[in-house]
Amino acid sequence: MSAGASRVDVVVVGTGGMGREAAAWVHDLSGQYRLLGFVDDAAPATTVADLPVLGPLTWLQEHPQVQAVVAVGAPATRADIVQRLDAWGVDLAQVVHPSSVVGPRVELGEGTIVCPQAVLTCDIRLGRAVIVNYGAMLGHDGVVGDHAFLAPGVHLAGNVTIEAGADVGIGASVRQGITIGAGAVVGAGAAVVRDVAPATTVVGVPARPIRRG
Repeated sequence: MSAGASRVDVVVVGTGGMGREAAAWVHDLSGQYRLLGFVDDAAPATTVADLPVLGPLTWLQEHPQVQAVVAVGAPATRADIVQRLDAWGVDLAQVVHPSSVVGPRVELGEGTIVCPQAVLTCDIRLGRAVIVNYGAMLGHDGVVGDHAFLAPGVHLAGNVTIEAGADVGIGASVRQGITIGAGAVVGAGAAVVRDVAPATTVVGVPARPIRRG
């Protein structure tokens, strides 16, 4: 695609660190997207990372033809934002950085962000608005549910299931065949060798639960 031809107008939702990173990654896809700026309900500034802050999230309600890159790390917050955008008829832009490796038969849901140097091997299914952060590795036959967050350097072996809204911390490793339940949190550097129940936080090596709910 030639520069400037058939590009899609997008805005990044969120001006925090994840949002500023996402803006840089969208810039790397400039042949596909035209980045207009940010929207953020809480941004005090009018310019972030040399891009305009166009207004609160409701700016998209008034411009439903513009697609949204929802670059907010917290899964519950991202799910809430996506629900509002769905109600307004706003489409979610999919961002797959060119330095990532996405193998055969990998299904990426609407609004998924695959960050630089991530590796998705084969036969993997990602839901809507999933974030696979930089340097993460997902093995064969994995499933990642809607709004889940995989932090930098996460390693998932084959046949791992990450259910909706789970948050897997930086550098965590998950053994083959494990299921991480919906809304669960895996601490940084944890080694998960047993299934994790929904809404449970696990930490350590091997990972053990510290609380429920």
